[in-house]
Amino acid sequence: MKKSFTILCLFLLSSYAVAQTIQTIQSIINKVSIDTLMNNLRELTGDKPVILNNVSTSLLSRNRYSAGNSYTPIYLMQKFSRLGLVSFQQNFMSDGQNVYAIQNGTTKSNQYVIICAHYDNMPSGGFAPGADDNGSGTAAVLEAARILSKYNFEYTIIYALWDLEEYGLYGSNYYASEASFRGDNIVAVINLDMIAWDSNNDYKAEVHTRNVSNSLELGLLVHDVNSKYSIGINLFTSNPGSTASDHASFWRFNYPAVLLIEIMSDFNLYYHKTTDDITKVNKTFYEKMTKLALGVTATSAVPIQNTSVAQTFPSEFQLYQHYPNPFNPETTISYKLQAPSKVSLKVFDLFSREVATLVNEYQQTGTYNSQFLASLEAGQLSSGIYFYTLRAGNFLQTRKMLLIK
Repeated sequence: MKKSFTILCLFLLSSYAVAQTIQTIQSIINKVSIDTLMNNLRELTGDKPVILNNVSTSLLSRNRYSAGNSYTPIYLMQKFSRLGLVSFQQNFMSDGQNVYAIQNGTTKSNQYVIICAHYDNMPSGGFAPGADDNGSGTAAVLEAARILSKYNFEYTIIYALWDLEEYGLYGSNYYASEASFRGDNIVAVINLDMIAWDSNNDYKAEVHTRNVSNSLELGLLVHDVNSKYSIGINLFTSNPGSTASDHASFWRFNYPAVLLIEIMSDFNLYYHKTTDDITKVNKTFYEKMTKLALGVTATSAVPIQNTSVAQTFPSEFQLYQHYPNPFNPETTISYKLQAPSKVSLKVFDLFSREVATLVNEYQQTGTYNSQFLASLEAGQLSSGIYFYTLRAGNFLQTRKMLLIK
């Protein structure tokens, strides 16, 4: 009898946890705002000016050969920064500029869920709004960051916006190759490309997947989220899916990835034209597609129950796993303080010899980010294992890092 009671209690606790997770993800989905999406899209298409470095600017084009392509990373970095996220600009080739932001996970911070889109667009020339392709995906990633950053997750979430997709998937391929070289454990990539066009209100869309890593399972998850949360997309699977967007870069390096896109049988008539503007957006369809993307991302990252971070200040002291890991030559170390403290952040080698002092000052309650550049240290550090230690009042924590040259 006692054994049966114990099993019943475990079953009830498990059922409660599942119900709480479903409730949290539903809450996340419900927070998607078409007004916020359209405001971001207006800014991205030049329909509404933005303030960049205290100067009013209109992003009339995000094409590789336009000035707007250089301004857009500044805009995106500002957006992430205002959400309190650690953001990066990743330069590649001679003119490519990826932008991504990191939200550290709790129990599985070394495993990554990526929600992404490309921000560059077509046609080349002085004016190219690119509302559907791919302002829609870019604005949806920003909406994901706005909402998901208010919650805690087991896995680390990366909000990534790629450059030069239109010229050969260069941005995403560069990131994926670097991630593969570092040995990053990427558990899911949700790529959004053209998610705002639906000419006949049938709400049809496609999820593209193929038999690479766990991509097929990720494709099934998209269907499951659409059904479980009654999002209302008429979803079709393409397998093997198209390789014409950024998810394919991750397939190339054996990472699980899917593409969410409007259905090809109702292809955007204004694709790669100057008339791909916000007046062509189907707002209801766009909102549903964004809800689906956020639902899949949140489910993949696994929300921690009752830990919405709506409070102003961190609830604890914490030292996060640095990113990227392994690194060469630079990495970012993030930590949060529950109370004002004298803070010391130092890096040591395997023999406990101090190689760098990154922070040594009194700091207020909040979340902080510190850069560690191995090439600036005396003798330019060699490849190997290092440790970084945070001391804040009575709090002390150490984590490991790996430098690969």
